[in-house]
Amino acid sequence: MSAHLRERVEAEANRILRARVERLRGALEEMLAATVEPLSVPLTPGEWGAAGGAAQLQVLKDAIDSIARRESQREILASLIDAAAAIYPRAAVFILKSGTLSGWGGLGFLGEGGIHSEQIARVALGVSGDHLLARAVAAGAAARAGVQGAGKELLGALGGVMPGDACAVPVLVRGRPVAVLYGDTGSSPEGGDPLALEIVARIAGLAMEKLASPQRHDRADTTEIARTGVTRTTQRSAAAGSPAPPEEAELQAILADLGGNLRTRGADDGMSDDDRRRQADARRFANLLVSELLLYHEPAVIQGRKHHDLSTRLHKEIERSRQAFANRFPTLGSGSTDFFSQELVRLLAQGDPALLGN
Repeated sequence: MSAHLRERVEAEANRILRARVERLRGALEEMLAATVEPLSVPLTPGEWGAAGGAAQLQVLKDAIDSIARRESQREILASLIDAAAAIYPRAAVFILKSGTLSGWGGLGFLGEGGIHSEQIARVALGVSGDHLLARAVAAGAAARAGVQGAGKELLGALGGVMPGDACAVPVLVRGRPVAVLYGDTGSSPEGGDPLALEIVARIAGLAMEKLASPQRHDRADTTEIARTGVTRTTQRSAAAGSPAPPEEAELQAILADLGGNLRTRGADDGMSDDDRRRQADARRFANLLVSELLLYHEPAVIQGRKHHDLSTRLHKEIERSRQAFANRFPTLGSGSTDFFSQELVRLLAQGDPALLGN
């Protein structure tokens, strides 16, 4: 066989092989598409157990990114509740102060047993009680209901619903609990994930430590000295006889910053289940639209982030996507429900609005 003929035979064989591989790949993709319905993020309550590993990891990544950007203890806890609500259908944070666990805020409490999320702020439980929150504080680690149950006192305060699963995780600062993150399944058949809840609680604790770092206190004290000529330590000594230990002062500063029950953003406000589902759908659609911008215009996105002009560089594409969102969700495009703009900042601008430019 001549060299020329051999080359033609090999080329034809390779072509046939590539065609068969391509047909096989297409058939496999069709089979997977028919059997698996992919879940996009953000997840809505109850979806965690059905989501694949990639979607769950994306939720954790988003939670870490969101918590890391916060500039106050309140904002950190607000982001923490948002993250926990994607992991468990019902989620809440309780502040530990003066031997009491006081409700700070929650999500997912939709009236079961007569309790809504905004009513979490009225809940107060003893830290020495026989309930899941107290067990988490005593252990300094995550506690799951298990055979002991969540405790009558806690269940009663949360509407009397007997959840299939419940978990409580202390938010630790310098190894000491300042709050407890709680999640349960309510009456939902879906489960949660104690490990994921523990991860976001630990990230929140580290973020709170960073905000309360000695460097921050030193800068604040320097400012105070420049303004009044009196150090805060001197003021504390005059008022209390001696300054508080640094660790105790730090914890008290954190608790003072958290203040009362101020969690309102994102809390339940009487919306119907249909409205809540519609908002979840709108978030999903906005996420999809912005994700497509990232996928199909990657070079422009990279340059836009570098030069802080994403809005100008991708003006036509952004407006086209915004119009698609408005056509599908005409009443959800302003204020707190402007989910498209929120996803532009979160995904396209990596959480930094300055990257969008004017």
